[in-house]
Amino acid sequence: MNTKEKIFNVALDLFSQKGYDSVSLREIAEEVGIKKSSIYSHYRSKEEILMDIFDYFKQQFEYNPIINNEEIKLSEDNPLLKDPELFYHKGSEAIKQMIFQETNFKIWKLILIQMHHNETIKLFFQNEILVKPLLFWNGFFTMLKEQGIIREDSNPKLLAKQYYSFPIYLLLEICAKYDDIPQEVLEHFFEEAEAHANFLLDSVKVK
Repeated sequence: MNTKEKIFNVALDLFSQKGYDSVSLREIAEEVGIKKSSIYSHYRSKEEILMDIFDYFKQQFEYNPIINNEEIKLSEDNPLLKDPELFYHKGSEAIKQMIFQETNFKIWKLILIQMHHNETIKLFFQNEILVKPLLFWNGFFTMLKEQGIIREDSNPKLLAKQYYSFPIYLLLEICAKYDDIPQEVLEHFFEEAEAHANFLLDSVKVK
């Protein structure tokens, strides 16, 4: 690990534990084991470190092959849509692999803290965490309705909100309770989220 990577990781640890505003460059430098002035060889400011962390996270959403694979794409010819529980499970496993990366979970916590103080992060949260997933799940339920898998009287938009809001609640609950998230807690999170998804699907599926 080179010095810039050490600065990145130490800053992320401190930001996610204390909040961005409560951490100084001097504190970051001390934790890395360098002088404060040495940070400027890699980052021009504390905010530049924050935005580097944020850019890393954005790239996970845009380019990570784990969550951008063909099995969980919404398309009429995707055979997994005939088995929506399996489709959800595949997507859940993909997200699990990404979140289980310790760096990503720390960044998630940091975004929850920092979105109230940084317009770029706030817009990312609104678009990538709220708007786009709801559009995706709305499309998911619309396809299920068109294919006769769920009832004709189902409301895809409402189902999308119900489907997606529960795991968001669970994630917020975990972030509020733990600084370092035990792996068994994350495992339980995915089990609960999947049980809720299956329950909701079962309530609207054509019998």
